[in-house]
Amino acid sequence: MTRAALIASWCLTFLAALGQDDPYGRMPKWSVDQLHEDLDALVEALKKHHPAPYRYCTPEQFDRRVDSLRTSLDRPLTEFEFLGRIAALYPLLGDGHTLFLPTEEWATPARYFPLPVVFTDSALYLGCEAQRPDHPHNGARILRINGTPAEAIIDTLLTRQVRDGRHTSYATWILNKWFRSYYRLSFGEPGSFQVLIEQHGERTMMELDAVTSSEVRTPCSHGTGSAWELSFLTDSTALLRIGSFKPADLRTKDIDALFTTLEERGIQRLVLDLRGNEGGGPRSAERLLAHLLDRPFSLVAKGPFARTTKPRRPTYSGKLCTLMDGGSFSATAMVLAQLELHARGALIGEESGGNRTVISGSARTMHLPHTRIACTISRKDWWLVEREVDGRGVMPTHPVASALDHDAALVRALHVLEDH
Repeated sequence: MTRAALIASWCLTFLAALGQDDPYGRMPKWSVDQLHEDLDALVEALKKHHPAPYRYCTPEQFDRRVDSLRTSLDRPLTEFEFLGRIAALYPLLGDGHTLFLPTEEWATPARYFPLPVVFTDSALYLGCEAQRPDHPHNGARILRINGTPAEAIIDTLLTRQVRDGRHTSYATWILNKWFRSYYRLSFGEPGSFQVLIEQHGERTMMELDAVTSSEVRTPCSHGTGSAWELSFLTDSTALLRIGSFKPADLRTKDIDALFTTLEERGIQRLVLDLRGNEGGGPRSAERLLAHLLDRPFSLVAKGPFARTTKPRRPTYSGKLCTLMDGGSFSATAMVLAQLELHARGALIGEESGGNRTVISGSARTMHLPHTRIACTISRKDWWLVEREVDGRGVMPTHPVASALDHDAALVRALHVLEDH
């Protein structure tokens, strides 16, 4: 199962909701000795199997963090509480494919924050619901939730989230997509929420009841949810959105057919939208590049799937702009790294969630002996480009922040295509 599928499964089915006084319901608490044994098992597995546990920290820094975690385990904790502790290893590992997820043993209907939230690394905003796109509070800044300042919520959730390298682009994207679930994991699930918002210079305290998963409304979105979509904006301009490189979603013959269509339609300007594409199979990613680059390339320079690939006809030689964001991860970051390396068109949007130089992957999952937390640990490194590891994602040539009310990156791409 892919990383995205693991997270989606957890977010939709897993967070238990039993009793307002105890935010973790009937979940049992594990003894201090049991928690120590689980921590030791996790650390042993990371040091034994992860290809580069010290890429973004020294062994001494890693051991100090583990010692601090062990010291903090001084009382019985639930599985969720323990998960919040071990998530402190994420910033040291800097590996988006290594993650820790709870078991499903205590899954019952959950209570969630009732409104969509736009999460950034500096602020929280009320998002838009598809059923109420014109709600007057859309876009209001959230100052506090149940007395906790937004800054503290952001800091807690970012610290406990995976990332690929030293930056938090992927972590921010995940929390923007699944804020409700991660909020509940760290802050519990009260039956109601007091939300202080600010809009147009005025502050308002909102009293909101929690909702169950069946009551969660669909947020407004620019995407369609399909794996890929080709649309024609003008006679010579096309928009190709690819939401996944999973083989079941996007076959290589589908990609071939798409570029045949572009050639037949005489397309001279192409917007390639890879936002929110968390990757999938390298073959589909490689095939896409084969139709975009006019010279041999290597999707992976060293490691699994390392090989040289030649261009494939029909090769699109027109103008290209690629849209990217923090959800552009794994195989998608591989594509972006090659587009960057070959200077193939403008890269528009936000820093990719996936690393621009090396990605750890080929992960396997183990379960901790007592809490049974599922720990998925990378086993191999995939080197994309031969350069110094800087811990960053692929950087856009034209940075554009996400906007609440329109697709700012697409608008910028169309302007760039017209100007060049």
